[in-house]
Amino acid sequence: MTSSLAALSLPTESWLSRFHALRRPLLVAHVTPDSDAIGSALGLATAMRERGIDATVGLPAVTVAKKLEFLLELAPDTPRVDAWSTDAGFDGVIILDTAASRRVNLEGFDIVAPGLSLNIDHHITNDGFATDNWIDGDATSTCEMVGRMLTHLGWSISSPVATLLYAGIHGDTAGFSLPSTTPASMQVAADLLAAGADVGLVGEQLCRSQARSDFEILRKVYDNTKLTADGQLAYSFLTHADFLEAGAKAEDIDDQVGVPMALKGVHMALLFTEGHKGTIRINLRGEGDVRVVELAQQFGGGGHAQAAGVKINDRDIHDVIEEVVAAAQTSIKQQT
Repeated sequence: MTSSLAALSLPTESWLSRFHALRRPLLVAHVTPDSDAIGSALGLATAMRERGIDATVGLPAVTVAKKLEFLLELAPDTPRVDAWSTDAGFDGVIILDTAASRRVNLEGFDIVAPGLSLNIDHHITNDGFATDNWIDGDATSTCEMVGRMLTHLGWSISSPVATLLYAGIHGDTAGFSLPSTTPASMQVAADLLAAGADVGLVGEQLCRSQARSDFEILRKVYDNTKLTADGQLAYSFLTHADFLEAGAKAEDIDDQVGVPMALKGVHMALLFTEGHKGTIRINLRGEGDVRVVELAQQFGGGGHAQAAGVKINDRDIHDVIEEVVAAAQTSIKQQT
């Protein structure tokens, strides 16, 4: 443990006691999994299996974006299941990167059934739903927290585990460019590099390996980007027809909100997407001191201070855009 990490949040003794007691756990993360959700679940499960613990990951392959499929290849021997079963014999469940039990990415999941549930999360809107919760809203990512915990426990970290965890930190910090990036998070990343994280692979797959459908989606995001008159809010949208035309799926939406966010002078960016007919996802990002989590909560979502999300069902996308953009403009005025 390096001195720069000594004061950072770690699990409580009761949390660790329950963790050490697990012999056949199921690890799950949130719906529409990003690199942090996949990396933390697969990374921790693989590390546990390397120490003789029979860990399984609940992760339907169909929900994984094409550009994140390389993460699955880093853990080929870690078993995965597509649906929850009370007959599977798990002795507990670890929920990672998930702020509410209803957002677990596993069909039929029931948090009550296992009897023991542990939560590892960095979302400030987490409601503490598990038996024992380790929540650190100051962490860049859940992968950072897992890396920190493994170091604290004195576990050796293999190259595949290091790469999975590094990918999550890289993804949730936009390549260490967001204000959430700290010296401590970069220290965790450095420790993962020392353990064998494949930085080149992560950079290539996350930043320089677009499928044609990803490229077409990105083109439409650029084409649909709008800027408010005062230049402080930028937003874009993708209709269900846009997804069909591009040959993309809802799970392919990840960091495309960075397109409107890239415009100079923008304090807040929004991306509205209708990957599934009638379901509108909104990705929100804030710049500087502008927060978006309260805006997300206003519409039933949540997340982090400057990176949040919302899901709205059974609404017309253009009606949602009009309502949320108006609320976003009010939010910016109140903060600037």
